[in-house]
Amino acid sequence: MASTATTTTTTPAAATKKLLYSTPKDSEDFWKVEADDHEFWDAYISTRPNYSQPFYKLIHDYHSSHSSSHSLAHDVGCGAGQVAAELAKHYAHVIASDTDADHLAVAKSRLTSSSIISDQGISYTHAKAEDLATHHPPASADIIAAAECVVLMDRDAGLNSFATLLKSGGTLAAWFYGRPTFSDPVLRESAQPVLDEIMVRNWRKVISGSTERRAWGFKRCADAMASWLDFLPFEEGTWRDVRRYKWNQGGTLPFFGEKACGYGIEPVSCVREGEMMEGMEDGAFWVNEWDLGALREYFRVLFPGFREVVGGDGVIESLFGELGLLMGGEGMVKRFTWPCALVLATRR
Repeated sequence: MASTATTTTTTPAAATKKLLYSTPKDSEDFWKVEADDHEFWDAYISTRPNYSQPFYKLIHDYHSSHSSSHSLAHDVGCGAGQVAAELAKHYAHVIASDTDADHLAVAKSRLTSSSIISDQGISYTHAKAEDLATHHPPASADIIAAAECVVLMDRDAGLNSFATLLKSGGTLAAWFYGRPTFSDPVLRESAQPVLDEIMVRNWRKVISGSTERRAWGFKRCADAMASWLDFLPFEEGTWRDVRRYKWNQGGTLPFFGEKACGYGIEPVSCVREGEMMEGMEDGAFWVNEWDLGALREYFRVLFPGFREVVGGDGVIESLFGELGLLMGGEGMVKRFTWPCALVLATRR
């Protein structure tokens, strides 16, 4: 995977109907979008990074270095099923799971109805990551892919569930990406703070007025994001060959932090001696080419149901205007990349 700078270390000792962030209002499971609308999911996928084949190859090669078995894969928190589609190219059967039944219905429609995966090649489970081990046999999975969801789960319960499901030699691949980041260093200096302020102001609207339980959920997630997934502990007796990759740490992985939450953020590191850590700065990592209109669409889908992200709030609209000027005009296309953390671990 090409990068402009690499550091490797081994550690020493559109749809606004039915769109909600939280159901119920006081739930700690706040990052929940209830949407069975294909238009929404088309827009969602178009405004998210396109996981590259070199990225997937890193995961596939890691798994192949520990196991020759490619029978069963889990896509945890599957959303519309884009990761499941990739796993189906390499594994005989894929289980796609999500906490939301509507998401599973969309994934099933997108994957099987369009013949991306045969009906025999995939099944669906309506469950939280923490509960998957109660739905499937122990030591049955070759790989578990958890994209953009581990910061939301009960960490220890989720990891225990994954460890129960994986065969010996099976792979856990967990990753999380953050805010879109200008690839151009000049725009990263001048325009990125404006984009970040739009992000902060909208998350502040989402977080403000939260109940104690819901605020705790935001706090737990913010701490996890700020750790760049280093909050995940891999006990030596259960896991081996832990590798932690981080791309574009000059960007911001947390979608929200202290400015949006109004309270301190406490990143946690559970990195153990002997774990591999590699950091890469790569302006061409998961590239999106966007103009200001595409950025507005990104925010509209990130914050469904919040009209202020694309108009109606004077301050936010002024920030979009400032951002457009810095980008050179309404229709000027700029390159964006993404900060991302990936953790790979093998079940003993």
